[in-house]
Amino acid sequence: MRLLVTGSGRCGTTWLARCLRAAGIPAGHEKAFNLTRHGGPFVAECAWQAAPYTPVPDCWTVHLVRHPLATIRSRLSWGTFRFDDPAVRPVSHRLGRWAIQVCPEIGRWPTALERTAQHWVSWNRLVRADRRVRLEDLNLGQVNRICRIVDPDAHLDGLPPPALPSPPSGPVTWDQVAHIPGLAELAEEYGYR
Repeated sequence: MRLLVTGSGRCGTTWLARCLRAAGIPAGHEKAFNLTRHGGPFVAECAWQAAPYTPVPDCWTVHLVRHPLATIRSRLSWGTFRFDDPAVRPVSHRLGRWAIQVCPEIGRWPTALERTAQHWVSWNRLVRADRRVRLEDLNLGQVNRICRIVDPDAHLDGLPPPALPSPPSGPVTWDQVAHIPGLAELAEEYGYR
């Protein structure tokens, strides 16, 4: 069976793709799903850009989530929704503008922080998955079970270190984002308090 891992981005898809590859599974990261591809042949794919296209036929989908404040801080540090800053990498702007095309409510907020927080809510709500897992809860046994969705003989002896550290940024607090509709409720639904 094929495997798709998706979520809001900055939620651990790069790391989980590394885990899958270390277990011998040909896993892509944003190869079959990205700004220009919206599917295609794959054995395993980890991509936040896949969320709008779920469910994918003949594919087991895992919805990977990460604490909203950590995810928002990380996405904010990459500048994806910071359109007023010319120093931000152009790819971030393209990703942000594409996400707003998919979920227009993201673009209705005046600040990059609010757009980023709305992205966490809207993007996670897009995902139609067979299972949801929290990044913070993943351990070696759970990762091996995910690997075995694709290959019953897959085995990983140890977890790789975290991937792609975010550029330095300041903290994001609940007080700064509590006014985003649905954020607190969705965070609680996912077990974040």
